[in-house]
Amino acid sequence: MNLIELHILQSFPVSCLNRDDVGAPKTAYFGGCQRARVSSQAWKRPIRAMAKESSPGLFAGQRTRFVVRSLEQIYLKKDLEPQKAKTLAILTADSMGKLDDPEKGNVKTLLYFSPQELESVTSEVLDKDYAPLLQAVIDDNRTKKDKSNAEKNLKVITDKASKQLKAKVKDNADIAVFGRMVADDHSLMVEGAGLFSHALSTHSVANEIDFFSAVDDNNTADDEGAGHLGTIEFNSACYYRYVGLNIDMLKDEHHLDHYEDDEFNQVVKTFLKAAILAVPSARKNSMFAFNPPAYVLGLKRNGQPLSLVNAFEKPVRKSRDGYIEESIDRMNSHWENLAETYCLRKQEDVKVVIPEKNIDDFIMVLMNKVSSNG
Repeated sequence: MNLIELHILQSFPVSCLNRDDVGAPKTAYFGGCQRARVSSQAWKRPIRAMAKESSPGLFAGQRTRFVVRSLEQIYLKKDLEPQKAKTLAILTADSMGKLDDPEKGNVKTLLYFSPQELESVTSEVLDKDYAPLLQAVIDDNRTKKDKSNAEKNLKVITDKASKQLKAKVKDNADIAVFGRMVADDHSLMVEGAGLFSHALSTHSVANEIDFFSAVDDNNTADDEGAGHLGTIEFNSACYYRYVGLNIDMLKDEHHLDHYEDDEFNQVVKTFLKAAILAVPSARKNSMFAFNPPAYVLGLKRNGQPLSLVNAFEKPVRKSRDGYIEESIDRMNSHWENLAETYCLRKQEDVKVVIPEKNIDDFIMVLMNKVSSNG
């Protein structure tokens, strides 16, 4: 496996980056003690959003249940009358994912698609002999049986057209990286080329509670006390997280083999930068946990993906020097031990580190190896 791997150490002060069902920061037990945790899903979303903001033409994917709205707008732009556009959009959406509420225009589960993919689906529908069938479906003068038969035959067309969600378009790089799950049609699934760990603190963590109050600005002399009282859980932690990219998979026929070299390289660069810089936005205004990584070990190599989280199986002990310095030493030492024990040196194309390199030079070093040997 041809890989780019990022091993990231990132320290956050008072924060609640990823909440559980009761609003508390997520945790996990590892190495016999409780650690702060941020799920991979919570970090992938801001990475997707940052990549889309940076390269909107390549990372244009949309994840939504309200696909009927998008399809309806496309059909309207293709000069279908409103009733026909909505009816055809509903049937097309039902072929992509089972409908939940046709009037609201949503399917039962989230669908992940790009605008060009939807264009391909709708074009495929309109290229077929859909018009008489659609007219029969909406014609109130037809019998129920006629309308039902017409709808079944029209559904055959939309079912086949839905396979165009895997068309070779140029705006679905995020779907290639993050993958697509379609429970109702496994043929539309895309395995993501990106690899993401849950972030775990390198040390033990106990969540803390912030008691707060809000003052009523219009209190009179007779009114005492706060207008509102509440509590919020938070923690502070230095996290280890892993982000990898399977270059071989990203380049294969099911992903981005149809991208030009410069487009492919832009996808990788955009993803790497977003993976390093993006931060979950939970409580972004009240706790402001926007802290870039303190250290990033970047590797371009061939072989099995490897996490370095076991460097912290024995938790880093608290000290006046903080957690970052020892976490860096532990992670580097663990990589060296793994490389020596499992003969990984021959798999390693390049090793580069932030802050020894700035982020642009760091990415350029990795990209040079992608361009030179794939």
